[in-house]
Amino acid sequence: MKRLLPSLLFGLCATLAQASLLDDMNAAREAARTGRLEQLVEISNRTDGTPLEMYPRYWLLSAQIDQLPENEVMAFLDRYAGSVMADRLRADWLKSLGKRGQWPLFEREWPRLSQWETGSELHCYRLQLAVAQRDRAMLQREARPLWFNAKGLPEACAPVFDTLFSSGQLNSDDAWARVRLALEANNPDFAAQLLPRLNNPAGFDAKRLKAIAAKPEKGVNGLSLTGRGGRELALFAIERAARSDLDAGPALLEKLATKLPEADRKHAWRQLGYQAARKLDDRALGWFAKGEPLSELDDDDREWYVRAALRAGDWQAVANGIDAMGEDTRKQAAWRYWRARAWQQAGQALEASKRFVELAGEHHFYGLLSREELGSVADVTAGRYKPNNDELQAARNLPAVQRALALNNLNWRIEANREWNWAMRGLSDQQLLAAAEVARQANWYDRAIYSAERTRELHDFSLRFLAPYRDVTQSYARDMALDEAWTYGLIRQESRFVSVARSGVGAQGLMQLMPATARWVAKKMGVSYNPVSVNEIGTNVQLGTYYLKHVLESLGNQPVLATAAYNAGPGRARAWRANRPLEGAVYAESIPFSETRDYVKKVMTNAVYYAQAFGKGETSLKRRLGVIAAKGSNEPPPDDTP
Repeated sequence: MKRLLPSLLFGLCATLAQASLLDDMNAAREAARTGRLEQLVEISNRTDGTPLEMYPRYWLLSAQIDQLPENEVMAFLDRYAGSVMADRLRADWLKSLGKRGQWPLFEREWPRLSQWETGSELHCYRLQLAVAQRDRAMLQREARPLWFNAKGLPEACAPVFDTLFSSGQLNSDDAWARVRLALEANNPDFAAQLLPRLNNPAGFDAKRLKAIAAKPEKGVNGLSLTGRGGRELALFAIERAARSDLDAGPALLEKLATKLPEADRKHAWRQLGYQAARKLDDRALGWFAKGEPLSELDDDDREWYVRAALRAGDWQAVANGIDAMGEDTRKQAAWRYWRARAWQQAGQALEASKRFVELAGEHHFYGLLSREELGSVADVTAGRYKPNNDELQAARNLPAVQRALALNNLNWRIEANREWNWAMRGLSDQQLLAAAEVARQANWYDRAIYSAERTRELHDFSLRFLAPYRDVTQSYARDMALDEAWTYGLIRQESRFVSVARSGVGAQGLMQLMPATARWVAKKMGVSYNPVSVNEIGTNVQLGTYYLKHVLESLGNQPVLATAAYNAGPGRARAWRANRPLEGAVYAESIPFSETRDYVKKVMTNAVYYAQAFGKGETSLKRRLGVIAAKGSNEPPPDDTP
């Protein structure tokens, strides 16, 4: 194949007279997508001398990576050393080298790569190098843990696992362990793919697995439980039945119990406890108690055990569950806070206060709650720092910042964000705040927030909690009698003030309205609905605040419920309540959807900081969270809210 390369003449600055940079970049990307390399060469030469010249060059080289000699790849890597695109080309090259088994070059370049993901194709090529080097220690340390994954991994991992099995570093019990992980993750198709790894599957076959996945109670009829394969299928059937009908799981376990050994019965109860906790069922702790001890659970199980204990008000169980967690999980802010609360409930005020003091210096949901336990609230002036003009200019002069701003001006948001995020790596607090101010001045609000909230000791909360479009938002919030700080807290979490934001499911604008919701609100308001106008700032905020007010009123004017409803729907927000009044923080902690759980915590935290910044509104997070009324208590009937 003929290689097509731009001339790498340093200092060459071609004119952009033939076309604008935007036209060239769009044309270059399309040429790369369609394989028109001759056109890509022309564009690459035209964009020489611009801040974005590396992009057409990268696309050109990446398209031919398998045929390029070392010197031509190195020319790009040297010319654009330290850039995100150089790192991407190095990753492309390493994949190509790994596929071709060119291990000396791979070994030389791997330490120079900045970004890669554990369990990725690239990582598995690195592990193939370890196989070639007979590096048994590395395989034990990095490759073996990858096996215990509930999902499939890239094909490049297969030779690594073959080696581990042939060397005895993985065995049949490990294969069965992965089958169980796949089934517990509700991934029966992948479990079936593991059949060749099993010695003597004893009743575990793809046909039976498919039948159980479709109808668990019927699928176990005639199933032999004398071998491990049959028992694993029985456990899957029990757990699968409970997913759709929580009562069906224990019923099936009772039917099969006499044929299952005690260890499997205990494991089944553990699974049922987990499902009950995820469904916020009061029986969760009792079912967990019939299962394996906390020390044998994984941290996902323990986290849901603790959430069930919080909803039950069982503080000793909260303490036990957190104490059993692995060290990394136990260090997370959530579990440090709830462990402190458990100490507090046990009368160990000194232990509790020590943990609250540690958390109080952190600017998040649990930091604010901890501050209040110590008698103070958020302080938006703490550690405040304003960069000077020299620091601002230094930020503007960073090459990656220049590229990011240029890409943002072209509305290439994905590439712009990637460049900006790359530029922020390793910056000091002063440099981060200078960059945040540069982004704010460019009306690039989401990157201003991104940079400002990465600081560790010096802060500028006016940059972390920007309030653009306030004339519009304040007006509509006032019209709807909504708390302005809460409204801003929600918008910040929904879109980071990107007015053209569009989610993967089609939500649009500052308040991320789904088309069906926007249409429904417009009809309720008696205004005409135009899909094109939903991204307009005024229209989006007008419709969004109306919807937010409607949801708030339909949920007893409880902002926590309304926040959850805005993200996951009013029906779910209602269903997640308990049969007794529940502390708002406990309600938020036990939301089954991780996205919504994180969303509610952040929106309510944002609202506190905005109230501080605006000088009005509730500045106590605890009072904002309040108490969530029990199911069925003084609530209006469900309506047709989408």
